[in-house]
Amino acid sequence: MKKSVYLLIAVATIMVGCTNGPKRSQLITENDSLKTILAERDAALDEMIKTINIVEEGFEAINAAQGRINLDAASTEQSKMMKLQKDINFINETLANNRAQIAELEQKLSNSESSSKQLKSMVQKLKKELEAKSKQIIALQEELANKNIHIAELDKSVEELSSNVASLSKTKAENEQTISKQDSELNSVWYAIGTKSELKEMNIISGKKVLEGGNARMDYFTKADKRELTTIDTHEKNAKLLTTHPENSYKLERNKDKKYVLTITNPEKFWSVSKYLVIQVR
Repeated sequence: MKKSVYLLIAVATIMVGCTNGPKRSQLITENDSLKTILAERDAALDEMIKTINIVEEGFEAINAAQGRINLDAASTEQSKMMKLQKDINFINETLANNRAQIAELEQKLSNSESSSKQLKSMVQKLKKELEAKSKQIIALQEELANKNIHIAELDKSVEELSSNVASLSKTKAENEQTISKQDSELNSVWYAIGTKSELKEMNIISGKKVLEGGNARMDYFTKADKRELTTIDTHEKNAKLLTTHPENSYKLERNKDKKYVLTITNPEKFWSVSKYLVIQVR
């Protein structure tokens, strides 16, 4: 992915060298902006991976502490009780830290437009492991109670753990709903089809200007998901795009009825300039 982006930057740089006037300045600005975006995304990705590693190391440490706990050999002997209490306290503290780190990861992912499915899958895996570990601590407390062994810190945290485990499913569903809503909003686009007079009446065009002035009637537009919108049938024998969209990202061709149909061949590229499409027909 990075190689492809760097190749685009290189091509843009060559174009800059062969262009005069405002276009050259514009390309330089776009290149600088692209480099900044790439640097910011790389930094955010590195930070999320670092947090994931911390959480995984925390779970490994919890596993080691659990391995040291031997309830069969537990007794009221002070030295053994202190050791048992130390391990349990460590597990509780590490679980709390992992819970906070996972919550932070979820927040970052929900705010990121470029987060991958792989990262989201990793966070979901960590959440499941957190839920499993929380249940194990509750089971440990029950085992200790059966042996008439009580550790104040553990008794205090079990109520919180039980509450957390019970609400994990609800929280997960709410997070998935929020992410789904944000994902839908990020991929929302709008298009309008009309004659020149209709578009003027809706303040979508004014003279030779399109969607300028802020007075356009947005209720005239149709909302869609750019991932699903591949074709738009104008039902007219004359049609042209008034908004700017990159070449080689669409085809505007007549069908068998000699009426124009817009086919979007590269949605990401097509909607990269604007999330609004205006088609004039007659």
